[in-house]
Amino acid sequence: MRRAVLLMILATLANSALAAGWYKVEVLVFARNTPVSDEIWNTQLQPRYASQSVTIGAPEQSDYVNASDLRRGAWQPISEEETSLQFMMERMASTGEYRELYHAGWRQTIGNKSDTTPVYIRGGRTIITDDGNVPELEGTLHFSESRFVHVSPRLWLNTESNGERFYVDISEGRRLTGSDVYYFDHPMFGMLVRVSD
Repeated sequence: MRRAVLLMILATLANSALAAGWYKVEVLVFARNTPVSDEIWNTQLQPRYASQSVTIGAPEQSDYVNASDLRRGAWQPISEEETSLQFMMERMASTGEYRELYHAGWRQTIGNKSDTTPVYIRGGRTIITDDGNVPELEGTLHFSESRFVHVSPRLWLNTESNGERFYVDISEGRRLTGSDVYYFDHPMFGMLVRVSD
């Protein structure tokens, strides 16, 4: 009997250790008004990112969200008072070198990669192309947690150089520790991410 009770307690502790943690996420994506590189870009790239995703502010439209998290207010925008990156964007914009493409903060659970739904983001201007209207910025951020929180971005910027339109991307994953602000760099655009509990 004692063995059965002990096994039950150990199973409960193991399940709670594997449970997803609840985090506050803030993301700021910005464009450079003047690119800082003369690099030759592959103009054949096309956006590819997770199609099974959740949109901030409209999580109920996704079939891939956890209903319990939804009831607790996950993926809903938090107030500006609860965010910290807007001040940085204002300082960057005042230089005339940057402009905001996307900024949002929200709460969500983050567990292992297979159990955590990627977040879909879009922002910036609407670009009129031969294929129709497309967002200037579009893509997903896939957060996961093992020992540390990780983020795998697949962000695409529709940009222009020498009169030619093409896509560039940020797709380098990163381990996030503590509640530091992490910078993802590209000559055309950049992203700041902060995750805290």
